[in-house]
Amino acid sequence: MRVLFVGGTGNISAACTDQALRKGFEVFHLNRGNRPERERPEVKVLRADIRDSQAVRAAIGGLRFDSVVQFLAFRPEHVEADIRVFGGVTDQYVFISTCSAYQKPSVTPMITEDTPLENPFWEYSRLKAACERVLTDGPDSRSFPYTIVRPSHTYDNGWIPGCFGSASYGLAWRILEGREVIVPGDGQSLWTLTHASDFATGLVGLLGNPAALSEAFHITSDEHLTWDAIHTIIGDALGVSPRIVHIPSDYIARINPERGAGLLGDKAVSVLFDNSKIRRFVPEFRPRISFREGVRRSLEWYDLHPELKKPDSLMNEEMDTILGYWERGLSLI
Repeated sequence: MRVLFVGGTGNISAACTDQALRKGFEVFHLNRGNRPERERPEVKVLRADIRDSQAVRAAIGGLRFDSVVQFLAFRPEHVEADIRVFGGVTDQYVFISTCSAYQKPSVTPMITEDTPLENPFWEYSRLKAACERVLTDGPDSRSFPYTIVRPSHTYDNGWIPGCFGSASYGLAWRILEGREVIVPGDGQSLWTLTHASDFATGLVGLLGNPAALSEAFHITSDEHLTWDAIHTIIGDALGVSPRIVHIPSDYIARINPERGAGLLGDKAVSVLFDNSKIRRFVPEFRPRISFREGVRRSLEWYDLHPELKKPDSLMNEEMDTILGYWERGLSLI
């Protein structure tokens, strides 16, 4: 089994690489080489910018892949270019979409793969849905062998998941420093955090499976936590009680529209994911890493990299600005 990961060194794709290697796959990465420290010696690396189709073709040469997994397509034109580049080169093109593309506000809290894709709040989600339509409704939909995979909030070592950024130590730093941390709404909306190793089991299990062609799957944990509980678990792992401040998401959106789009269109909306479809196709998919365990692992990783235990300047600026307005009672009407 020969698989090409476009990217391969990111939060999700690194775990998928590990899982594919464990399964005995021949693994290739296609990337620009910006994170050489995350490359594995067992992986064959093809150097090219995915936005340069000519360079990608040259890097691939005469290679053919059982599956190509695209982690770095964010606009319809990216997928259209992939169809031209990878058509005839692979038996399965796997597009990594997002669960945030599902309908917001939700008609029902239980989400299946048949839930409509409609997010009026967040452009990122709308563009991912448009990418999916290129595959499902475009002129090549019948001839191009695609599978769509939708992750939700997926994290790995080096991540401390929160509402204002996750790919840093920033939230842990604020909690340890005793600074106030913002939780949207009343903190009781439900959220799903998925460890990358659990996601990887589901994704890699779909690779090379002809029954997965022309199908869409979300792959998430079965654990649902409130945002208050998420911050409390992080605080427990740090040995500190977080100073939570509840602020309505629409108030946050008026101060910071970009952050507000991700809250109103995703993180502040309670949804539960029905994972029965991925279980039917990949019986070994059984999420094992609880958030409490995942945070413990991530903090242990930071203990091995103490130079990265530092504040997140963007997170601090965002939170402190919003808190300043809120504490002064400014309505922003």
